[in-house]
Amino acid sequence: MRIELMVNKNNVPQDVFCQVEHEFCRRMAIYWPDALVRVRLGGANELNVLGGLKEDKQYVESQLEAMFDEADDWLEQPSYDM
Repeated sequence: MRIELMVNKNNVPQDVFCQVEHEFCRRMAIYWPDALVRVRLGGANELNVLGGLKEDKQYVESQLEAMFDEADDWLEQPSYDM
């Protein structure tokens, strides 16, 4: 199975993109350790699940939604010490 997530480059700074990539790959590896997971910057937000069942795509979508709902837990905010 191949899972591809494209993130809109205009909405995400590079440091945040790296955190999104890491977290998404981590979560997908829990359920599909043999899946090829790719996260990339692009012109829009898009999710593709290739080679899986319809239920697999629905589950990936629910995991992606949960990931962003829980962003306060895993997304590190930059500190601006003065």
